[in-house]
Amino acid sequence: MTTRYLKWSIVASALALSACAPQSEVRQMHQNVSTLNQEMTKLKQETVKITQQNALNVKSKSGVYLLPGSNTPARLSSQLGMLKMSLRNVTAGANGTQATLFIQSESSEALPAFTGTVEWGQLQGTTENYQEVNVQNQPFSAPASTLAPSDVSIPLTLTGITPEQLGFIRVHDIQPLIAGDAVVAP
Repeated sequence: MTTRYLKWSIVASALALSACAPQSEVRQMHQNVSTLNQEMTKLKQETVKITQQNALNVKSKSGVYLLPGSNTPARLSSQLGMLKMSLRNVTAGANGTQATLFIQSESSEALPAFTGTVEWGQLQGTTENYQEVNVQNQPFSAPASTLAPSDVSIPLTLTGITPEQLGFIRVHDIQPLIAGDAVVAP
């Protein structure tokens, strides 16, 4: 309701001002209104994704969901402590989708080397009653951090799905590596 009122107020103001403004100013005003409408549409879509991501994470019994387009981190309680995760740089790749999984420790200590699993696929249905479709998974590993607080960026190749089809990524089974296990840097 507020968004609709705001849009109408902007349009009404633009019309009132255009009656006594030069044509170049009127064009600029129309351009500004158009830009504002595009930004509001983008924010509305992002809000929907954030709401869906939060709802999925409240119900999740395994890991944390990240939805492309939410642009908001999600928190996961793991064997490494509380981690904040986000999805970045979701783009089309040769075999599907490329993305970056960004993980930050909320602890003041450096992260040890660790492994985990990432799943991806499509979501069908509503947030309350959804089904995961065409789910694939792959393990990942991260080397130990030398700085604290720590963060790590893990490049992902999500095969068999385009960025437009990608409905979710779920990260789970985060576990520290035991001494002697090898870590291959991403």
